Amino acid sequence: MSDLPMPEVRLIDNCLQEHWPDAQCELLAADPFEFLVAVICSAQTSDTRVNQVMASLQEHLCGIEAYATIALPQLERLLSRLPFYRAKARSIHECARVILQQHQGVMPRDAQALCQLPGVGAKTAAVVLANRLQVPAIAVDSHVQRCSQRLGLSRQQRPSAIEADLRRRFPAHRWTQLCHQLIRLGREYCRPQRPKCSSCPLSQACPRYGVTKPR
Repeated sequence: MSDLPMPEVRLIDNCLQEHWPDAQCELLAADPFEFLVAVICSAQTSDTRVNQVMASLQEHLCGIEAYATIALPQLERLLSRLPFYRAKARSIHECARVILQQHQGVMPRDAQALCQLPGVGAKTAAVVLANRLQVPAIAVDSHVQRCSQRLGLSRQQRPSAIEADLRRRFPAHRWTQLCHQLIRLGREYCRPQRPKCSSCPLSQACPRYGVTKPR
């Protein structure tokens, strides 16, 4: 598969902007650290469930110091409605402690520093940078990966390589919303099994790479 010509990339971009002009992150948080907490909580669960848990957390905790000093078993109980809540509680607790001890209680604002926090990988760092720190970034989750490959925007398998392809093809001011639009596309139409190609708003622009049983 050769590189998708730029006119086709622009067609895909126009379709995404036309059909999901208001696509944005649906996680709710009062500040960048709370948003980091929400992103850590979001693994393997829905944004709706995370927002419910975050509302409960906000009733009990306020600020990084509160998260750093709360007893870990108590934090686990507050997160108990989430899958893998013990691991998530440990990551959040340790993140808060590291930020207090090594960053004077101030959230890091670059990818390298964020990725050094416990439980924070490249995708989590990119989500925080793009959606709360106003730093252009691309977060490659399973939806972004699948849609990028099927649309021909990337031939790669590794998230870091897919990110590089998207950075090369789209201007920086599009990166954040582009990811949310691809996520919406993946959730609503471009599903892993039997994607809804016939009703997809990108059907005329999509080469359907790797699709074997469309609907």
